[in-house]
Amino acid sequence: MQPPSIRRRTFVVGTSLGVALLAAARHALAAKAQKADFGYRPSPKDGKSCASCRLFTATAPGKGSCAVVEGDVSPSGWCMAYSPRQRGDGS
Repeated sequence: MQPPSIRRRTFVVGTSLGVALLAAARHALAAKAQKADFGYRPSPKDGKSCASCRLFTATAPGKGSCAVVEGDVSPSGWCMAYSPRQRGDGS
């Protein structure tokens, strides 16, 4: 008795679906969160601010971007994703 064979059409459809699901998952992982999701606020909290966070990148005077939160963020801002820069961390 021979094992059941996979039809070409079933294989192609299954493979296409798998590739589509992987692409969708990758896009979802790459998307940034909304500010409200991380409790972003434009003012520091307990002396901690975006300017001293390793996820913050200054883009212009008084503006910056975050690796986690979507949109412009203030260097004076703060959110739950705050992660202090380490000594010697030039990022």
